[in-house]
Amino acid sequence: MQFAQSPSATRPAVLPASGLMTFMPTARARLDSRADVFGDSRDRRVGSDPSARAQGERWAGLLPWQVKRVRDYVDADLHGAMSLSVAAAHARLSPGYFSRRFRQSFGVTFSRFVAARRVERARGLLVGGAGKLCEIALACGFSDQAHFTRTFGNLMGCTPGRWRRQAAAGRFSA
Repeated sequence: MQFAQSPSATRPAVLPASGLMTFMPTARARLDSRADVFGDSRDRRVGSDPSARAQGERWAGLLPWQVKRVRDYVDADLHGAMSLSVAAAHARLSPGYFSRRFRQSFGVTFSRFVAARRVERARGLLVGGAGKLCEIALACGFSDQAHFTRTFGNLMGCTPGRWRRQAAAGRFSA
């Protein structure tokens, strides 16, 4: 018994170019509608604003649990040497990706954030009148008094000694 072969069975099926162009958006829409099968794309969207979700914007920056873990790491070892790679490991990200996401979350780089936290701690020690500037510098994780003075001046606009005198006079508050 022999079956009659159709002419289309002997040559490969070829879609006309116009048919392919109409197929692609349809397939993409079908994939987009199924993209949230696991429910994880909803968690990465920006905030809880429904309009932001409707626009399809993605989460910008670190997730809240990552922010907490990194802040805890920085605050716990403020007097020691901070490492971007260790902070990235706490957030379970690669150092490069962590650096970009950290800057999106905090608006500054990781090293600037650490410096600001150290200066903030130093301001508390300066107001308390505890010790010499070199002791405060070492207690806050600066390598020496010159590094402390330079960083403090860049962030606060004056030297630590001047800031201490003005705080004692009541011009500043910690």
